[in-house]
Amino acid sequence: MRKILLSTLVTLAFSVSAIAQGYDLYYVLPGAAGSKGVDVGLGAAEISSIGDVGVVNTMGKYSISDELEVGVLGELGVLKDGADALSRLTVGAKYGMGESRALTADLRVVDEATEELGLRIGAMHTISSGELMINNAFQVGLLDGYTGGVGVALDLLIEPTKAFGDKLTGYLDILVSNNTDDIGGDFLAINVGPNVDVHAQRHGRD
Repeated sequence: MRKILLSTLVTLAFSVSAIAQGYDLYYVLPGAAGSKGVDVGLGAAEISSIGDVGVVNTMGKYSISDELEVGVLGELGVLKDGADALSRLTVGAKYGMGESRALTADLRVVDEATEELGLRIGAMHTISSGELMINNAFQVGLLDGYTGGVGVALDLLIEPTKAFGDKLTGYLDILVSNNTDDIGGDFLAINVGPNVDVHAQRHGRD
């Protein structure tokens, strides 16, 4: 299980996992009571457009107990012409069920694009397979901020990870998105995002 330590991470992030994790920029299970985390990320669909349409993500979280973590994510539109300084604001919580599973819930309270509330619930589960750790997350979007007013939004994240010594960890983020209004139709999307973390210290992102 990844530990959540008090740290600030500034990163150029293009990982699709950020799309599926609610307030958290990465797949991280709840930490021990008192654990804190702060992430700052800069992301865009294409590196060539990051100065024009990039999003600045700022996230903070805190573990109230060994089981319960709460967090908040602000998505800032400071790099977009005409965008609000605060484009999105998401608050949420994770409830740990042992060392490898957790239930999740998040509420999108500000969304410049839809101007609607978004509610999403889900589950996380990490399994081991040989030298791989495979992170899995399934989330269900129930309100218009996540569904766009159509059906129920479904997101499945599968993230195999592998450590290469003490300094490198590789991730392959596979995100499958769909909607109950047209399963397998126009709403179906599959995104794949390989990435590598370089650890200044062994605990790094883990």
